Amino acid sequence: MGKLPQFKVQLAGRPDGRYEQDFVCDTQFFRDMENDEVAGADIAVHLDMEKKNDAFRLSFSCRGEMSIPCDRCLEPMDHHVDTAYTLTVRYGDDYDEVSDDLLVIPWSDAALDVSGIIYDTVMLTVPLRHVHPDGGCDQEMAAMLGRHSSGQEDEEEPGAD
Repeated sequence: MGKLPQFKVQLAGRPDGRYEQDFVCDTQFFRDMENDEVAGADIAVHLDMEKKNDAFRLSFSCRGEMSIPCDRCLEPMDHHVDTAYTLTVRYGDDYDEVSDDLLVIPWSDAALDVSGIIYDTVMLTVPLRHVHPDGGCDQEMAAMLGRHSSGQEDEEEPGAD
C-alpha cells in the first residue's frame, strides 16, 4: 500500500519557490490502496507546494465523488468529497511523524510518495455511519430489514397458536 509511482513528489534539489502538481484518485487508486469497498471514484487532487529554506509546505485540495456501500442496504451510494489538508515536510535523520501536520523524512529520500496522505485525507471524509437518505435504500433490502428489526418472523414457529 502506498507505493504508486505516479503519486511521487520530487523534493530533493528543488530551489525555494512554489510548485503545483495534480493527481486523480479513481477506482483503481482505491484498489491499489487495498480498499475494495469503494465501488467507484473520480476525485481530483491539487497539490500546492512551497519550499522555503529546508521545509516544504504541502497543501492538498481534494474534490470529487466516490461510491461507497450503504451501511443499511449495502447498495452503492454517492459520497461527495471536498476537503483540504496541509502538511509540513522536513528532512532529518529518520522518518518521524512528529504530529498531524509535520512529517520528517530521511535525507536519503529524494521524493515523497503522497498516495497514503491523499488516501487518508479522502477516507477521513467518509462518515462513520453512511446510509442513504430516507427512502433511498434498496426497497427489497429495506423490507427485509424492517421484518427483522420489528421482531416478525418469515414463518410462524412450531406450536404457536
